[in-house]
Amino acid sequence: MAKLKIVKNMIDKNTNIPYRKDMLITVVDAKRVKELIDAGVAVEIKETSKN
Repeated sequence: MAKLKIVKNMIDKNTNIPYRKDMLITVVDAKRVKELIDAGVAVEIKETSKN
């Protein structure tokens, strides 16, 4: 599971859901995460804990 930030407006080819720039989404499928990052439409958000 990964949190992604959309960097370009897009329509998901699998679900036909539109995503706008700067939206945050959670993707469970590792293959789909790689597809979105490789296509240049999303970047992974690294989570940091503040203790």
